[in-house]
Formats: sequence, C-alpha cells, structure tokens
Amino acid sequence: MRSITVEECMTRSVVTLQPDMGVVEAIRVLLKHNITAAPVVGEDGSLNGILSETDCLQGTLTGSYYSQDSGLVSEFMEKNVVTAHCSDSIIDVYERCMTEKALRVPVLNDDGSIVGMLSPKDLMATVLEYYEKPIKTNG
Repeated sequence: MRSITVEECMTRSVVTLQPDMGVVEAIRVLLKHNITAAPVVGEDGSLNGILSETDCLQGTLTGSYYSQDSGLVSEFMEKNVVTAHCSDSIIDVYERCMTEKALRVPVLNDDGSIVGMLSPKDLMATVLEYYEKPIKTNG
C-alpha cells in the first residue's frame, strides 16, 4: 500500500482568526468561508489554538446567559491542538485525530507557521481517490 502524506491531501488556503477577535466576528468569518473551524494565530503567526463551531456556540450561549458580549476567541478556543507536518502519513495523523477527537488539524512548517489544514473532507477525498486510481506498477 502506498503511503499518502498530509501534503498530498491538505487544504492549502487557510483562514485564520486572531485571539483578541470577538466570537461573533469569528462566527461571521466561519460562515463567510463556509468552514467549521479555524486556527487562531498570534501576531507573530504562531498557532495559539483552534476555534470550532461548537466553541462559538459556547461563547454566544455563555454571553447570552450572563447578558454580556459573546467574549473573545481566546476565551473559548481549544488550546491543545493536534497538528501535523507536510511529510506526516495521513494514516498516522488520522489515528491521532481519532484518539484525541480532533476534526481539524493545522499543518505546520518546521518554523511553526501554518501552511495548510487537514479536515475529514480532505481525508475522505484522498481515500476515494486512492480506491478509484489503480496502483501503477513497473512492467
């Protein structure tokens, strides 16, 4: 079986959020780009966390309950993020995702900057392509 790397199936265009952004503004960004989560990056471009739809709902519900603003992305983002590198095997990353219940995986360069995202749709498209393409052999 051929090994498929993260680089072969990741989405290269990455929408990011800032930690000091309001949750309501983050919801606007997610909806505008039709995505369910986005990495949160600091001013230096380093990964601070990831904010999902569920995190956004929690932020708006908490704000509604206490009759306050929705809060900041930094208050509701997940800080323990499963990450990958371009050369990682998607099988290894998928196993980590299943174990740690992570659906969106930022793909990092060696310097820690984000170069892509890996989602379940990316994995499914790669698996489908794998099964539909015959393996090329020499001969």
